[in-house]
Amino acid sequence: MNDTTNLTGAMKTLADNIGKYILENYVKPYTKSTVQFYRAEVATAASGGKIGVKRPFDTTVQNLPSVTSAAGLAVGDQCIVFMLGSPVNSFVIGDGKLSNL
Repeated sequence: MNDTTNLTGAMKTLADNIGKYILENYVKPYTKSTVQFYRAEVATAASGGKIGVKRPFDTTVQNLPSVTSAAGLAVGDQCIVFMLGSPVNSFVIGDGKLSNL
């Protein structure tokens, strides 16, 4: 049983390393200059020009800069995030109502 657990852990490590290699060498170079928009959930209210948001199915909270008009978003609201190239260049541009797009 212990050998099976060790083998399972080794296979997971191998799969994670292969995935990271493919992402870093084949995916990121082609997507680094892309423009993306995505919906996120407000996790922390606006403070100091930043809003904490979580992407769907992710528990990580990103504290992103936001436009002034997004300051009224409450925890649990949906918002639209604009990302230029990488998550470092992301900011909240407004609420998540589709009628605003």
